[in-house]
Amino acid sequence: MKYELGSAGRELNFNAYADNRSIFRYDMEALPNEVTGSIGTSTAFAAWNAAVYVAQIEDERLVETTENGRALEATREVLRKHNGLWFYDESYVISRRRD
Repeated sequence: MKYELGSAGRELNFNAYADNRSIFRYDMEALPNEVTGSIGTSTAFAAWNAAVYVAQIEDERLVETTENGRALEATREVLRKHNGLWFYDESYVISRRRD
């Protein structure tokens, strides 16, 4: 982010913390029948969108996969196999510098 902003980021602080402070687990909550039975489209879409967002997959790479419907079926398989969705992500803080 700091690199991308270049001189426009001069007034910002970029704080990356140690893993024990910055890493968190994301759990997608779903009703048991949403995961064990026929997984509904809204649940599959929510899981797919969360995974795509966290992985920061570019739109160009998503077009083919989402157009043929394979993405939602693969998402349903993962949800069934693991009884839900969870993953780890990392946070960092960008703040304005104080005068």
